[in-house]
Amino acid sequence: MRPRSPRSLSAVLAASILLPAAAQAQVNPFRGGQGLSPEHNQLLFESVARLNAANRASPIAAAQSVPAKAIQLADGTWTVQGTRIPGSRRCGEWLVRLTNAGGQLSGVVSQARSTVPIQNLVLTPDGRFSGTTPERLVGSNRAPASKVIGQFWEDAVSLIFESERCPASQGTATRRASSG
Repeated sequence: MRPRSPRSLSAVLAASILLPAAAQAQVNPFRGGQGLSPEHNQLLFESVARLNAANRASPIAAAQSVPAKAIQLADGTWTVQGTRIPGSRRCGEWLVRLTNAGGQLSGVVSQARSTVPIQNLVLTPDGRFSGTTPERLVGSNRAPASKVIGQFWEDAVSLIFESERCPASQGTATRRASSG
């Protein structure tokens, strides 16, 4: 065994004292602590934004992204019904009826004995859709504002219905061919 020089002993001693102190000074943001200064946070976010922008502009990334397969939505009607939430007086039954005629998608939402047309109904080529209904007073019944999002596949639809006063609920339906 070779004897150690005083210099190497000093290095070992310094490392044994300084490394634990340096390790303690490092902050893991997932475990709490001070974290980064606002200036360092800004630099970090700017760096990530530049990397993301460069990645989107990359021809390799563009070649790797595969476009979604466009669906051909058949003419017909899909009626999705939701049930009352047990124990709730405000979250009753609801119905969403979607109709496709000649490539034009439209729909209505029925709740609280009111039927309101779905506005801003947008269908993407991959079969996803979304739309909203405004709050509406029909007679003495108030139909709260709502949102519908979902996706078509083959002859079926799956959707999520959200009302401003009730939690989101989901449902599915199969197409009923249009008569005519």
